[in-house]
Amino acid sequence: MSFGPFLFAAPGALFALLALPLLFFIMRATPPAPAREQFPPVRLLEGLRTEEQSRERAPLWLVLFRMLAAALLILAFARPSLAPSAAESAQGGRTLIVIDDGWTSAPFWSDVRTAAIAAVTQAERARAPVFMLLTAPNTPARDPGEALTAADAKARIGRLEPQPWRPDRANAAQRLAQTRGNFDRIVWISDGLNDAGAEALAAELQRRGRVVARLPALTARALVSGSVTPQGVVAEVRRATNGSAVGAIAAETAEGRSLGAAEFSFSGDALTTSARIELPPEIAARAARVRIVGEQGAGAVRLLPAGAGRPFVGLVDPGGAGQPLLSELFYADRALQPYASLQRGSITQLIDARAQALILPDASRIAPTDRAALERWLDAGGLLVRFAGPRLANDADEFVPVRLRPGSRTLGSALAWETPLAVATFPADSPYAGIAPPADVNVRRQVLAEPASLQEARVWATLTDNSPLVTAQAHGRGLIVLFHISAGPEWSDVPLSGLFVEMLRRTLAFAARADGAGEREITGGPYVATRVLDGYGSLSPAPQDSAPIAPEAFATAFASPATPPGLYERAGVSAAIDAARAAETLEPLVLPSGIEREGLNAAIQRPLAGWLFGLAALLLAADLLIALFLLGRLPRFARAMAAGLALLVVFGGDAHAQNMDDPTQTLRLAYVQTGDARLDRASEAGLQALSDILTTRTSVEPGRPVGIDLARDNLAAYPFLYWPAPSSPRRMSDAALANVDRYLAVGGLLLVDTRDAGASGGRPAAQMLSGVDVPPLELVGTEHVLTRAFYLMRSFPGRSQSTQLWAESAAAASSRDGVASLFVGNGDWAAAWSGQASISDRQRELSLRFGVNLVMVALTGNYKADQVHVPALLERMGEERR
Repeated sequence: MSFGPFLFAAPGALFALLALPLLFFIMRATPPAPAREQFPPVRLLEGLRTEEQSRERAPLWLVLFRMLAAALLILAFARPSLAPSAAESAQGGRTLIVIDDGWTSAPFWSDVRTAAIAAVTQAERARAPVFMLLTAPNTPARDPGEALTAADAKARIGRLEPQPWRPDRANAAQRLAQTRGNFDRIVWISDGLNDAGAEALAAELQRRGRVVARLPALTARALVSGSVTPQGVVAEVRRATNGSAVGAIAAETAEGRSLGAAEFSFSGDALTTSARIELPPEIAARAARVRIVGEQGAGAVRLLPAGAGRPFVGLVDPGGAGQPLLSELFYADRALQPYASLQRGSITQLIDARAQALILPDASRIAPTDRAALERWLDAGGLLVRFAGPRLANDADEFVPVRLRPGSRTLGSALAWETPLAVATFPADSPYAGIAPPADVNVRRQVLAEPASLQEARVWATLTDNSPLVTAQAHGRGLIVLFHISAGPEWSDVPLSGLFVEMLRRTLAFAARADGAGEREITGGPYVATRVLDGYGSLSPAPQDSAPIAPEAFATAFASPATPPGLYERAGVSAAIDAARAAETLEPLVLPSGIEREGLNAAIQRPLAGWLFGLAALLLAADLLIALFLLGRLPRFARAMAAGLALLVVFGGDAHAQNMDDPTQTLRLAYVQTGDARLDRASEAGLQALSDILTTRTSVEPGRPVGIDLARDNLAAYPFLYWPAPSSPRRMSDAALANVDRYLAVGGLLLVDTRDAGASGGRPAAQMLSGVDVPPLELVGTEHVLTRAFYLMRSFPGRSQSTQLWAESAAAASSRDGVASLFVGNGDWAAAWSGQASISDRQRELSLRFGVNLVMVALTGNYKADQVHVPALLERMGEERR
């Protein structure tokens, strides 16, 4: 039942208000008059006067006070809610809920979901069918003509997450037009931004019924460009009309570790501004993305694919830098200056300086000392880019991708062509695919390859007669790329053109890769997704069924279901599709006059029963004090209360002091408070048992375990953090996400326990860590340091013997010397440690040993991994004794 803006879920309780008048007379009623009897000794009291008086009945103000408390209790039992749109629920009929579920709704997605649930609840009270229309396209798109029950609609809304692309309202209008029937009520939960299809969708909605648009406060911001420059990382920020004028951007690695940040501000009414994060070139080269600090949504993230950074490139100049303008390296130097950190020197000098790529012009045979260093450097993953010339044509060495024919092919020679040849269209599987070769760029001389050797290498570019222009072949983990022309303009026009710049940029994309520069094998040459963005802007591994994108389509691709935003690879070259386009607009939504506009929170029901119960309890407590005062017993009661408060201050203050002591002074194991009292008690008991074992058997003496809140507490003080999965795992808040990211970055150890013995396939962990940039995980094997940190172990039993444990891979933890910071398992170890699980004593002992090993890894890292050197050390010590 609704009454104005108030909604009563149990209106029958309101009939008790009719009893208030009767309650008034009961409280005001006078008790029966006492019987009169003659008692002679009463004469002794004649003339005695006293100031104390007893009231014949309760005072009127006290009766009204008690009636108010009774009325509040009755109203509380009626379960009232403040619902500004409660009157709409009486309309009934078919209800259509339209949701803009693109990344533009991610910053206020919880409000979107709450508003949608409120609309379903209104339809449920009117027993009306519910229909849903999502404007961000997906595959397959849901039919808006499908009628849903309230329970199904709520379940579907609970599973909804924002998509990493903008809404396509024109497509939504077309899908709605294909359905039949009108609607009695249409609720459009919008992102508040305009687009090309907004007018068409608004017209179609008005044609089908009365429309109410619920709009958020428009504060959207997006990154529309980002790049790595010689000065650091530069990004361009765009905002909506009412967006905040100040903010900050942060550059991060692929693992989510911050490299630097910078503030930005919009001048006046400007909607676009830029910011620069000043970083050294070697640090900026590690940046994988830049994001707006504190902003949720895929549009607030700009991806910087591998190769977008500034690799450290060495220009091999055996003669030094004496005459740089006369060197062939001059053209490579000018082409790469904006995109790479350059240094000249010999091969050995540049390798010792940790160059990630080497540019080697035409030169005589490489010296033996340089040859050995170059061999090791290539095997370790380096990138060698060579240019042909007279010396290489006459005396080629082994550091070439193909076998070369002696001499060169020139105009006027026996192998010459009559006219210069142009560069042919690049093959589909070439890193240069998509570049249009200029028609005025000609080649007059080249070094030819033996035809048979071309079968063992990759041909990245050819001339119009199919003779090779650029070839490549892997060498160990590295890559050798050969331009069959010189680096100067003597042999061709390529070094004088923009084509030279773009070809060198794409070639250097193979440098500075974690797994080496060696070219990846692909089929057919399309772009393949490696990591994709979700609607909140978090990167996750791409689904295995992701469709590859053809090179010609990738050049014009934008974020959509067919081309989701994320990182892609093709022939080893990385590229990105971003959620926000360079021409992205964040203009306010324009609606026709016939559509009602309301705030996004206008439909949210706010329960009032708890407030009313609390207020009634305060009034009843005040009534008790008033009654004690009228009886003259308040002083005694006050003294008792004062004594109780004193005890509370003494003992409570001491407990508070014990709980709030400096965590850096006492080592404590910590567990995440889940809100489930039973589960939290089990976690505390398990960690207490583990702490006791550590104190008894090791030199570690932990204090009492402590429960922490991921969103508010400082996690850095706790080296080990146990996080059990609650019965209904949920996504962390933004504050908790940032806190967990910092904790993992500084080297804390987090154990996520799904407690299900593998029954749920890891879904609880995925939900708990949603939004965290989780590093690649791998099953913990027998060679992991965890198996020998204190005890020698082959498995990690908990409540079950057949538990599985995943850990951050060594490659992902390379910045921490290979020490994993994240473990995910399903053993319900806290129950096993505390003895609450029904397991044997032997199994509990093994689970405690696993806990000891885990804490040792958290405290000492991989020091046990050095035990592999013990045989060599013992042998050396024996030799010294002899």
